[in-house]
Amino acid sequence: MDSDDYDLPEPIRALRKTMTRTLRNFDSAGEDQVLSDASTLHSDDDENNANFDPPARERPADGKWPQRECLSFTRSLVFYGNGSITAEHEEAARYIEEARTMRKKYYVGHGVQSLLENNKLNRYSSCNSGDSDVLGKEKTVTFDETCEKRIDDKIPRATVSHQQLEYVLGQDGVVEIYESSDFRRTNNLVKVPSLSTFVDDYQRLVEMASSGVMRSFSFQRLQMLDSAFKMHVTINGASENEAKSDLLGTDFYRTMKIDNHIHLAAAATAKQFVAFVRDKLENESDTVVIEDGQTLKEVFAKAGLDSDHLTIDAFNVLADYSVYQRFDNFNSKYSPFKMAQMRKIFLKTDNHIDGRYFAELTKIVLARHEQRKGHTSAAEMRLSVYGMESNEWLLLAKWVLRDWQGGIYPGNMLSSRNRWLVQIPRLWRVYCKKGGGISFQTMLENLFCPLFEATLHPEQHPEVAELLNNIVGIDSVDDEGCLEAPLTCEKPASWTQDDNPAYCWQLYYLWANIEVLNRVRKSKGLNTLAFRPHAGETGDTMHLAATYMLCRSINHGINLDKQVSLQYLYYLDQQVGLSISPLSNNFLFRKIRANPFPKLFKRGLNVTLSTDDPLLFHMSDDALLEEYSVARASFDLSMTDMSEIARNSVLQSGFEAHLKEEWLGKNFRKGLTHCDEDKTHVPLIRAKYRAEHLALEHLMVTLLAAGKGKMVLQQMMHQFGEARNGIRDILFSNMTEVPSFPEQNQL
Repeated sequence: MDSDDYDLPEPIRALRKTMTRTLRNFDSAGEDQVLSDASTLHSDDDENNANFDPPARERPADGKWPQRECLSFTRSLVFYGNGSITAEHEEAARYIEEARTMRKKYYVGHGVQSLLENNKLNRYSSCNSGDSDVLGKEKTVTFDETCEKRIDDKIPRATVSHQQLEYVLGQDGVVEIYESSDFRRTNNLVKVPSLSTFVDDYQRLVEMASSGVMRSFSFQRLQMLDSAFKMHVTINGASENEAKSDLLGTDFYRTMKIDNHIHLAAAATAKQFVAFVRDKLENESDTVVIEDGQTLKEVFAKAGLDSDHLTIDAFNVLADYSVYQRFDNFNSKYSPFKMAQMRKIFLKTDNHIDGRYFAELTKIVLARHEQRKGHTSAAEMRLSVYGMESNEWLLLAKWVLRDWQGGIYPGNMLSSRNRWLVQIPRLWRVYCKKGGGISFQTMLENLFCPLFEATLHPEQHPEVAELLNNIVGIDSVDDEGCLEAPLTCEKPASWTQDDNPAYCWQLYYLWANIEVLNRVRKSKGLNTLAFRPHAGETGDTMHLAATYMLCRSINHGINLDKQVSLQYLYYLDQQVGLSISPLSNNFLFRKIRANPFPKLFKRGLNVTLSTDDPLLFHMSDDALLEEYSVARASFDLSMTDMSEIARNSVLQSGFEAHLKEEWLGKNFRKGLTHCDEDKTHVPLIRAKYRAEHLALEHLMVTLLAAGKGKMVLQQMMHQFGEARNGIRDILFSNMTEVPSFPEQNQL
């Protein structure tokens, strides 16, 4: 497989393999070259004896599509007349190819220089296999290209001797990796593109995305995708429904749905939270919960609260009109009765009771997923690390891994139905007030040095090392609308002013250090961490340009409807998933009637639904099902749409490959058409529609970027004429008397 196609679905990779030959054919044959059609008409004899084969999932090995009665979607003719493809379109396509190259440079890693993959020092010793024969021998670990593997996902735990590699946080804010024998630190084993290079690339992407030619071309293509989906549903909606009814043994409720974006502090609904607090006040009122010795009963009494105040309204946690466009008011909703002390007692991991109440409440939330109450679901919850202290990772690890006794569900905080992400709030404006000559470099040191220590020296940091084995991604959170400094090439060590650094600047340093960490962990046979930040919820639309370059997927992304160039790029690169939360958006930044979710979904972007903060936004016990139900009613979604959105949630998730095979089918990596419809409940006709349109868009962009616009137009005009004549021949050859109708002479 060509490394340039690393991030493409299988149908597009197959398409790319034939691209060079296609271009040569265009050059040699010109307008007489006819692209083969996806199906042909049967003769009368063939029709009488035909076997009604289902649509092929991909082009057969011999390159010939099978003859069949049923097409996968409506191949309606779109007439491209003279002048409908211009030199501007070709220029826009070249911009698009350049932008996609930038994503490969950063996210895919083509711009990263790493000597670790082939490092001769990379010798593994198994920690738990019990097989002495593997000690000291080189070991090859195969990594799935679409999902990061956890250490317990059918690969042995492995460590590299801490004598072999060492790290240092460089003066440019990025960790450097050296062999222990490299005393002079002359050969950094992992080099990422520099900040100045990133800034130049980012500004170039912003320039291209803002250009008139790229905006016009992207708008045109997105409008055509809109029309194509409407036509598909109009013509094939009944066929999709019939196909769904034939998928026996499963339905929407039994297919897996993953809540990809949920913050742990607000994972319980208000109803669950109030019930939990009432239980603790009734049964543990004498528990000391504050450092000064106050019991839970005394804390409530001092605040003038008793059991009569334990109502959802009195807790005042549900979002209302006061939080719209007010992130500060929104954050205050996390504190019951508007008391920060209550938040610390019940919703923090670091307090006088070591976060026990928070652990027990979390287990109640997880139990609903584990017990499959109402429907099949899972979650990817966020824990917070702020970077304000060097021991935050250790404290968090102890909370997650602790064997909690008591409560309804004893044990640690690991669950078969949840995968942890760690969110890093962009709170430099708060951290800088600590004083003492700190810089942004200090925050980066607190965030990343413990991770490299645990990766290179797991025997010295067993808790953090084990926590990393159970984390699938890193998130970056905060109000994107906050005032931020202009994007510059200033180094973190010299950033001491109170101003928040630019969003893109902060994301670069998170990405760069995560990338280096992943290279080290991958070389040791360990799981890697996906970068999945919040982006495009509010603030500067061009934040989405930075996440396009750097990230696997994002949370929110609703500002994409304001920038068609970026929207089309996110469509072409389907791996960039968007986990959107319409109910959260409705209260905070975008009323549900104006939410772009249905538009993005219909056009074919990789979008799914998530809850964000059930404590603040949801009324029922099952927040995820509530999110889907509201979306279905608000956006007029069919049950096929609902199943497709649920399937996208699994594809976006960091769950292990063997679980995705269980939920999507063993061949899901090959592309959408290879997902098992008996597991996803998405009919093949819908999957074929999505896959073929995506492949055709890539085909169009590639040919236009290569300067073949004129030939593409000639072929389209030629094909339209051939199809028109073919249908005309059927009419006149099968009817002895053709009735007269208007404009018949046009045929």
